[in-house]
Amino acid sequence: MDKQSNKGLLASVLRGSFLGHPYVVRNLPFVAFLSALGVLAIFWAHRAEQRARQISKLSAELSEVKSEYLEAKSTLMRMGTEGSVRQRAQTLGMIAPKKAPDRINKPQDDAE
Repeated sequence: MDKQSNKGLLASVLRGSFLGHPYVVRNLPFVAFLSALGVLAIFWAHRAEQRARQISKLSAELSEVKSEYLEAKSTLMRMGTEGSVRQRAQTLGMIAPKKAPDRINKPQDDAE
């Protein structure tokens, strides 16, 4: 291409006169379709990044909640030991009996 045709092409683009060309008009629906696909691709990429951030945030929150659960579970296990129960009972003024409690048995009926 020579300089004259380049100037003519540039002037045609700047004036917008190429838009009236039959080839451009005939392919306009295809260009609109490609533009719509581009917009959709940008939209779904944005949604994917948003979901990834949300998943990352929820994963961090889940690990925090899991650690709180394990801490509460271990505390509960420690509080349930006999020594711990005895110690808390003594602070309330209760004394552990020296003798184990007697078992009361219900007499069984022969009719059963």
